[in-house]
Amino acid sequence: MNFTWDIWLFLGLIVGGLVYGFAVGRDRALTVLISTYVALAVVTNAPILGRLNAAFGALHPTLQFAWFVFLFGFVFVVMWRSQLMRSLARDRGAWWEAALFSVMQVGLTASATLYLLPAEITNSFSPIFRETFSGEIGRSFWLIAPIVFLAVLGASSAVEDEDEEDEE
Repeated sequence: MNFTWDIWLFLGLIVGGLVYGFAVGRDRALTVLISTYVALAVVTNAPILGRLNAAFGALHPTLQFAWFVFLFGFVFVVMWRSQLMRSLARDRGAWWEAALFSVMQVGLTASATLYLLPAEITNSFSPIFRETFSGEIGRSFWLIAPIVFLAVLGASSAVEDEDEEDEE
């Protein structure tokens, strides 16, 4: 199999995401995931950003992506310093949960990036890479899968917590 540069890039992001997930734990990885969702929602729906993109768009075709990176960083810092997130981040979770959410984070970020970048840039990626992350099915998967996994893992954690309380 002959890998193109974008497949190597994705594999590198997966490995980096896994290392990050193991280092910080499940709940801190969730902070990054939530920050990504918030930044993507604001960038794609805030009317003022659309007007600014239109005003500067001819000069900066990647402006929408730049807004996303800026807002992600801002939301992440705010959430990282939040007392609510600190209380949630006490539990590192299982190693496989951190790994799973790290992979979900990498996929969601790749999908959001391909969505926000102009076609002249994304056309340089291989068709399979574009389809996996920005095609209709791929983009839907990366937007929905982290929420589904969070709901499933949250429900199983709630059952485990109830079992521990019953034992006491």
